[in-house]
Amino acid sequence: MATVSPDDFRGALGSWAAGVTIVTTKQDDLLYGITVSSFSSLSVDPLLILVCIAKSNKLADMVVETKKFAVSILAEGQDEISGAFSKSGREPVTEFEGVTTITAETGCPIINGSIAYLDCELHEAVDGGDHIIAIGKVLAASFDPTVKPLMYFRRGYRTVKMD
Repeated sequence: MATVSPDDFRGALGSWAAGVTIVTTKQDDLLYGITVSSFSSLSVDPLLILVCIAKSNKLADMVVETKKFAVSILAEGQDEISGAFSKSGREPVTEFEGVTTITAETGCPIINGSIAYLDCELHEAVDGGDHIIAIGKVLAASFDPTVKPLMYFRRGYRTVKMD
């Protein structure tokens, strides 16, 4: 059986253009969030989405413990926010520095100005190798059809041309 190198694996997956999300949770008075590229719709009945979170990241344990999370789908121009949430070694905070948030049903922070959000309770956490697959039951959702999405393709932020 052929062996796939990690570089080839990353290169192949980097060829998939994707929107950029920030997944957040709130535990007691502490907030935490990370940039997540592995996000997808799962079911319409019931309303389910999924995000994949590295087990080594603080967010994985926090989502399992709090049983809630929010997904903010970033808008064009929010690449600095994505970059800030992708830095490793950060600790949970009482307030995100330089980022305005709103809340919906769960109280998890939602990035203000994002193109869309989904606010979820944890439906199930599934083992996914070095990640957990957090399946969320959507309790609230909103979107702005006038805003362009922030895209990520081959290790860089991109824009979308809309007619």
